Amino acid sequence: MRPTAAQSFTSRSWVIALLIAVVFFSLEYALWAEIKGHDASDSPSWFDLALLLSSYLFMFCLKPIQKAVQRKLWQQSVRKSAH
Repeated sequence: MRPTAAQSFTSRSWVIALLIAVVFFSLEYALWAEIKGHDASDSPSWFDLALLLSSYLFMFCLKPIQKAVQRKLWQQSVRKSAH
């Protein structure tokens, strides 16, 4: 059974949104590792809290990002089929 176009756009948009999330979290971790160094035995600081809160807030942005990507994919598909 072949997936419908809507299922295809939904799964592709989620993959793109999750790749954006992986890049975001990787950059956060790299920033944390660079500033804190590899000695993370210190007590938690304001910087750790700021990174945690920004990660938490980013989780709420995943669904709108996915919807925007899905809308763009759909628009491109409509344009290609119109030509």
